Amino acid sequence: MVWPTRLSEGQMPASCDEYNPLFSPCVPYLVNPDFGIPSPRCCAGAAQVFGKANNPAAIQKLCTCLVVTMPSLSFKPQKLTQLSAACKIKLLFPIDKCIKA
Repeated sequence: MVWPTRLSEGQMPASCDEYNPLFSPCVPYLVNPDFGIPSPRCCAGAAQVFGKANNPAAIQKLCTCLVVTMPSLSFKPQKLTQLSAACKIKLLFPIDKCIKA
C-alpha cells in the first residue's frame, strides 16, 4: 500500500497552517499503523508545534485542528497519541483527551 507523504490542497483549514511542521513530515508515521519510528524531521516538527501549545488557548487551537484534520488525512489516533513518546517530547497537555474531545 502507498501512504501519502504530502498534504493536498484543501486537506487542512487555512487556520491550521501553522501546524504544517507536524502534519507534513509526520504523515507516513501517523497514517501507517506499521510505521514504527517517526523521522527526525517529523520529531523536529512535532517538537516545534507541541512547544507552541503552552497555554489554554493555544492547546485548544491545536486540538481543534487535530480533530478537524485527522479524518481527511487518515491519521490514526493511536499513532498521534504515541508521537510525543516516540519523539521524546514532554507535552504540557494530555493529547489523548485532546483528540477524543
